[in-house]
Amino acid sequence: MPNHNKSRIISLSRILSEFPFKYSTADNLEIPITGIAMDSRRVERGNLYVAMRGESADGHDFIKEAISRGAAAIVGERELEPLSIPYIKVEKSRQALTWLAAGYYDHPGRKLTVIGITGTDGKTTTCNLLFQILLAAKIKAGLISTVNAVIGEKVLDTGFHVTTPDAPDVQRYMAQMVDAGLTHVILETTSHGLAQYRVDACEFDIGIITNITHEHLDQHGTYENYRAAKGRLFELLGQSMTKKRGNTGLAVLNIDDSSYEYLAQWRFR
Repeated sequence: MPNHNKSRIISLSRILSEFPFKYSTADNLEIPITGIAMDSRRVERGNLYVAMRGESADGHDFIKEAISRGAAAIVGERELEPLSIPYIKVEKSRQALTWLAAGYYDHPGRKLTVIGITGTDGKTTTCNLLFQILLAAKIKAGLISTVNAVIGEKVLDTGFHVTTPDAPDVQRYMAQMVDAGLTHVILETTSHGLAQYRVDACEFDIGIITNITHEHLDQHGTYENYRAAKGRLFELLGQSMTKKRGNTGLAVLNIDDSSYEYLAQWRFR
């Protein structure tokens, strides 16, 4: 996972100022945070460590390690004995992570026109075609795909090649785009990334679907679950905050695909 911007220091209270979910803590939150970490082995001094339950390990079991590495505060789902640093208890750590990362990077999606593209086939190709169209139209656009992130002249390997980057990386890339003066971002959104809330705080303006076929059922169990994961992009489209540049609120659906009637039931704006 790429290192986050070490020079950015934000108070925990500010990060939580627009957090949309309930949380509980008995601690003072006026402490500086230097970054967001979701792996205890990558915690650096001043980081906020988010403990999440995984398929093979539970991040709560590594809270002591995170503290020993210099974590300034912990977010988790478990009821814990008092810690030596602030502990914020949330209902879903993985969903919280997305909004914490957005808060840390000052919600960059609100300063960009965000275009999300999902589907079983053709996501990366569609992202790159649209990216080139925007550049040809002299629109200052960036790209975050499963292959790389393109920010102005910089091309960064996202390190995954199979799924959407983790939430802190997505928010960091978008923050860098804002700093670079870009106005648009194209974000490839996989079903796995959508199901794990990685793009929930991206503030989408346009959602695009290529198709949904009977694939990736090993991850989602059933076609219905897989389709619902893809459909989350369009739920998120309808939840975006009002932006200074205006909100497009546009859903581009494939009328020839079996997903059309399912996705068309939502009012996106």
